[in-house]
Amino acid sequence: MRWLMRGVAASAMLAACSPAGPRRPAEAAGAAQPTAPTLVRVVARDFAFDSGHTAPAGLLAVRLVNLGHAIHMLGVARLDSAKTLGDVVRAIQAGTAIPWFKELGGPGVVSPGDSATAYLVLEPGTYSMICWWPDSTGMMHQALGMMATLIVTGTDAGAPVPPAPDVYVRESDYHIAMPDTLSAGHHVFEVANDGPHSHDLAVFRVLPGRSVSQVEAWLEKPTTSDPPVEAVGGSVGQERWSHAEFDAALAPGSYLFLCLMGDATSPKPHYLRGMLRTVTVTPTTGTR
Repeated sequence: MRWLMRGVAASAMLAACSPAGPRRPAEAAGAAQPTAPTLVRVVARDFAFDSGHTAPAGLLAVRLVNLGHAIHMLGVARLDSAKTLGDVVRAIQAGTAIPWFKELGGPGVVSPGDSATAYLVLEPGTYSMICWWPDSTGMMHQALGMMATLIVTGTDAGAPVPPAPDVYVRESDYHIAMPDTLSAGHHVFEVANDGPHSHDLAVFRVLPGRSVSQVEAWLEKPTTSDPPVEAVGGSVGQERWSHAEFDAALAPGSYLFLCLMGDATSPKPHYLRGMLRTVTVTPTTGTR
C-alpha cells in the first residue's frame, strides 16, 4: 500500500534522529506576544513546486498554494551533513537509512485552487520541500519530480513565539486525541506526536451526501475526478516528540482528521489502525 511505502521510508530516514519533548498546552505561547512570521509562499502545480526559496532563520509561515488539478502537500525536512535533494532522491530509491533527514511538518493536504499554511521555526541550513501525495496509481508525487529546496539564511533562529493555538491535537500509536466538535471559523492547531512512530495529520471536509466509507475507498485510489472530500490542510510528517502548528478556516460540516502514514509493523496505513477522528464543525453565531 502506498502509504506504507512512505511510512517505511520515513522510518528509515528518521533513524538516529534526536528526540525533543513536545510542549504541553500550559507551556505554549503563554503570555508572550506571537512573533510576526516571514511568509514563504510556495506554488504547486502538477507535478512541481515553483523554484527554490530562500528565507531568514526564525519563524516562517510556509504557505502552499495549489494551482494544480490534484491534491498536493508540502513536507519540510532539514538536510544535515551538506546533503542535497539529489542525495534525498538516491536514498529513497535505495531504501537506505537517512539519519541526516529530519521531518519537521509543513502544510498538509490542499485541494486544487486552495491554500494552507503551517508555522515552522527553522535554523539556518538547507531544507527539502516534498509532496508525498500519491496519484491514482500509487505513484508518489515526489517520484514525479515534486521536490524543491529551501535555503534558510542567518546565524540563529532565536526564540520566536508561534501563533497561540486554540485547538490541541495529540497523536500516538494509534490514536488521535482532540475535540469531537469545533466551531466554524479560523483555528490555529498544535499537533504533538507522542510516537513512537512518525505521524502526520490530514484534514478533510466530507462533502454533503458522502460517507466515511466512501472516503476510505477513495483514499485507496485518490482520483482527481469527483473526490468525496475537500482537502483543507493539516501537518505533514512529524517525528516522535515533535510538535507543529498550522491554521485552517473551517466551514460547518463533517470533517475527518487522520494519519495517512504507515510503518514497518503492518501493511495498513495508520488511519485504518485507529488514527481517524470524525469531527463536527458547527456554525458560529450569525452564520448558517
